[in-house]
Amino acid sequence: MAMPELARTSPFAVPPEPRVLPRIAGVGIIVLSLACMGFMVRQAEKSAGLVVNKGTLVVKRCEERGRSGGRHSAGTYDVCFGTFRSDSGRVLRDGAWLRGWHVTGEKVRVYREGYRYQPVSWRFFWGRLAFFFAGLMMVAYGLMVTVAGHRAKTPEEMRAAWEALRRKPAGPYASWLLRTGGAGAAACTVLSLVWS
Repeated sequence: MAMPELARTSPFAVPPEPRVLPRIAGVGIIVLSLACMGFMVRQAEKSAGLVVNKGTLVVKRCEERGRSGGRHSAGTYDVCFGTFRSDSGRVLRDGAWLRGWHVTGEKVRVYREGYRYQPVSWRFFWGRLAFFFAGLMMVAYGLMVTVAGHRAKTPEEMRAAWEALRRKPAGPYASWLLRTGGAGAAACTVLSLVWS
């Protein structure tokens, strides 16, 4: 007597045939993840202060602003205004603004990027590195979709796809990417929460 509820978990169940479209999507996930990882490394580098246009913003006032632009962007955010002085002393700008809430008179280490000012902070550095490591996990997922040739929708299908990947030459690399990404993302998230 056949038991359809056990068909998905049976080791003898035949996985679906690999298809071209999911494999292309898997390659797309890998490429997009690598691009995002490169962007996050650059942002982490800037947050650590390894950038040319850095200096100090002296906060003069802060205010709460509402988002505009439609019904999906409702909410508020904080903006502080002050005077920016570059480390070289050559650039002095009044009316510089920074997102976030700071105490009046506080000196915030920032870098200038276009017309915006971003904080130089270890907390932001670790937060951006957490996204880099999450990108490693997405590369592993894209590798799994590429090799399996189908997108796993249930936990059983996910397990079967990872099992299929383990039997391929790319299996150890995907496993390493997944473990390294998970451990790195967890460690960086904790460091971004405790670092001030």
